[in-house]
Amino acid sequence: MSIRLFESSDHAKYYAQFRPDYPDTVVKSIVDYCKLSNNDFDTAIDIGCGTGQSTYSLKTYFKNVIGVDVSEKQIEQAKLKYHDIKFTVGPAEDLSFLESGSVNLITTAQALHWMNHEAFYEEVDRVLRPGGVLAVYGYGIPVENKKEAHNLVSHFYSQTLSEYWSKERKFIEQHYQSFHLPYDGWIRNDELEIVKNWSVDQYTGYITSWSAWQKYLKSYPESKDLQTLHEQLLSLYPNDEIMTIRWPIFMLLGTKPTA
Repeated sequence: MSIRLFESSDHAKYYAQFRPDYPDTVVKSIVDYCKLSNNDFDTAIDIGCGTGQSTYSLKTYFKNVIGVDVSEKQIEQAKLKYHDIKFTVGPAEDLSFLESGSVNLITTAQALHWMNHEAFYEEVDRVLRPGGVLAVYGYGIPVENKKEAHNLVSHFYSQTLSEYWSKERKFIEQHYQSFHLPYDGWIRNDELEIVKNWSVDQYTGYITSWSAWQKYLKSYPESKDLQTLHEQLLSLYPNDEIMTIRWPIFMLLGTKPTA
């Protein structure tokens, strides 16, 4: 079954407010790949959709779009933000609400490492139409535009929070290099990135959405560690100076055979 994180109400709000959205180049790359198999762009399903950031981008290209997530709190936030998309609560490994051969595209962003791959791929193969596409993608560890800032955030990430990241986090750090899609001929795309120009306050808000920080707070509810990091970053970006942060994107794309 899917590993259940990001389920508290507060965490879901942080996730919806501060998580970086993907650039248009991500969905454009997926759509271009879909065109290679004469996809008719009828139905797209976003699995592990969280608060719907990745789901919404599909609306431009597909007639029907559905977001699925195991967290009820995440789905509540998605419904508040995106009123013209259907969202449903459920695990990735059980898509029984979908008919066999009814889906043109299945996407999953920053979520495959939480899933039972064998069970998920069985459902993917069942619901995809011949020529349908499975697109798996995510983003790695952020890189800040000042070395001193990067060193501070890296220490917070890998030292302060080291024991609070789930063991599955390593797959994100490795850009899913050990993962494979169930269809022959699948490809990788490691050429894209997320770029954000944020204030220190915005970036600190993003860090509050980290699952490891939320777990850390449960053990140390009076912790000032994030406040200290915030103050250190302010010293590096004084007078409302903007930070530039880059996240490397990794993408796996595969097509269900037509015969």
